Amino acid sequence: MKKILLSMIAIFAMTICGFAQMPVCADACAPHANDADYSTGVIPTYPTAFAPLTVGVPVDECISIKIPNQISGSAINSALGFVNITVNSVNVNGLVGLPDGLEACASANPMAANGTYTLRITGTPTTAGDYPLNMRAEIDGESNFPLISMSTVNGYTNGTNGVSTNITITVVEAGGLAANFSTNPSATGMLSQAVHITEGETVAFSDLSTGADHIAWTFEGGNPATSTDANVTVTYATAGTYTATLTAYNEDESVSDSKSVSIEVSEFVISASFTTDPAATGFLTQSVTIEQGQTVAYTNTSTNAHHIAWSFPGGDPATSTTDNVTVTYNTVGTFITELIAYNEGETDSDTATLTITVNASAENAVTADFTTNPEATDLGGYASYISINQYETITFTNASSENTHHIAWTFEGGSPATSTENTVEVTYNETPSGLYFTATLTAYNEDETISNSKSVYIRVASVDPDAVEANFTTDPEYTDWYITRMLDIEVGTTVTYTSTCNANTDHIAWTFEGGTPGTSTENTVAVTYATAGSYTTTLVAYNSDETRTDTITLSVTVTDESAVDENAISEISVYPNPTSSVINIAAEGMQNITIIDMTGRVVMSKDVNSDFETIDAEGFAKANYMVRIATADGIVVKNIVVE
Repeated sequence: MKKILLSMIAIFAMTICGFAQMPVCADACAPHANDADYSTGVIPTYPTAFAPLTVGVPVDECISIKIPNQISGSAINSALGFVNITVNSVNVNGLVGLPDGLEACASANPMAANGTYTLRITGTPTTAGDYPLNMRAEIDGESNFPLISMSTVNGYTNGTNGVSTNITITVVEAGGLAANFSTNPSATGMLSQAVHITEGETVAFSDLSTGADHIAWTFEGGNPATSTDANVTVTYATAGTYTATLTAYNEDESVSDSKSVSIEVSEFVISASFTTDPAATGFLTQSVTIEQGQTVAYTNTSTNAHHIAWSFPGGDPATSTTDNVTVTYNTVGTFITELIAYNEGETDSDTATLTITVNASAENAVTADFTTNPEATDLGGYASYISINQYETITFTNASSENTHHIAWTFEGGSPATSTENTVEVTYNETPSGLYFTATLTAYNEDETISNSKSVYIRVASVDPDAVEANFTTDPEYTDWYITRMLDIEVGTTVTYTSTCNANTDHIAWTFEGGTPGTSTENTVAVTYATAGSYTTTLVAYNSDETRTDTITLSVTVTDESAVDENAISEISVYPNPTSSVINIAAEGMQNITIIDMTGRVVMSKDVNSDFETIDAEGFAKANYMVRIATADGIVVKNIVVE
């Protein structure tokens, strides 16, 4: 029996009803013997074709399958190219397009990752023609992209037509003529097949024609350029895309048939790459997160490299030139691993990098914590605040973990402004220019290689009888989060602003970003918002000679729809959290991303039209931020910490 290789594709666990599971063979055939020919996600690899079958002649063929343990989503559909898939198992539900008279069974069903299995095709074909084979399969596995639903992906793999195997079975009438051949390496590709090689490599062609008296090969760009042998090995020396064609003839050449395949020859290019255990994760930036004392096993997978050089900052060893290296990380921090691949004379090279984040181990971790009197109010884990009057005192008491060797306090707006004592009484004689002051405790281990911080927001109300205090109300009413004020409305909404500044206020000035009118000095103003986006409203209150002022702001988010899809909320990801470099945001149908600090100031706002965005956070101050994500379904607010 001919062994035909078919590699499988996979993603999330999913069961789709409506298709019966392929039966298990009573007498299964053995898989193809050469495991090196199996692929890891592209259908198929070796060989690429059946020899043509004949009407009325019994068939007993075997398709060999190796289930990969990890593939790219592009093997399923080009739209899923950014998805990495970890495969657990595959359940085969059928071969679509089998010639009439043939049926299939499986050696096992479901089929586990890294296992080799077979599909046996038996029967007697009844009708001549070309029959492209598709496969229906249900998948069990995991994806690194949370927004791709199980039903979406399995809709491709287990739909009515399944997924192309890139195998076409040709059935001819008795005595008929059909040209066919196989290649090694095999042709691959989901939409169109091609043999992919590098300059200087060879392709082995094998004739599989039926009913032919003689054959003729032409190898564009190859050496040899022509042949009449059944088996030919062709060398391709120059990069380019070429066509190889086999023509099969009857005795007097009155009847012929041809088949062609595209040969894509790439330049000899060095490509640096490697894998890790534990495996790296991430979309645009790959990273591995471990604890102190743990190891990462690196494996070089570079192509066309004569030799390599590793650099492991923070690791032991720090450098290496071997293909396989196990590195131990004993120091907490974020490090960049680098692999450089060189050609023989080092005239050309390529570099691959990876971010390694080493967290403190559980026994060495430092956790900053403290209590206050008066007690802070918690905003549901989002932040905490204390409200006091000017000249009042707050007592801070260190409650950090036992691994803390020493501490450092900073009291913005307070007296004292800093301290290293366990208990500190801080008096607030000033009022903040914004909504609040910040009090922060940082806890350190002995050599300060490990630290952790915690903050609380202090809202100080003025008791100066001559102070000017800005304030206003809105209709519809805004939400006061104590450390910021927010208003969510729909496009076309008119907001009525009414000044409620104190009696020391002589005159005011409004600024309505995104609204009409854009400014005003009236006590009551009706402002219309016609365009979706994130805006800031500002009210400045002045005394008569403008020697005393006060300012209050409001964040206004305008969307096309006010209703929020709860399912959409659950599928929105903002990570890593906490972060020190980038903020990755994954949400289906994003329209706008706005990042707001705890004063209500808009740090960044951008209109987008995508499902994934990366924000550079290296210039952000160390603090808590709100990430407001506007999608077609509404607005979602996420909290993130930049440290």
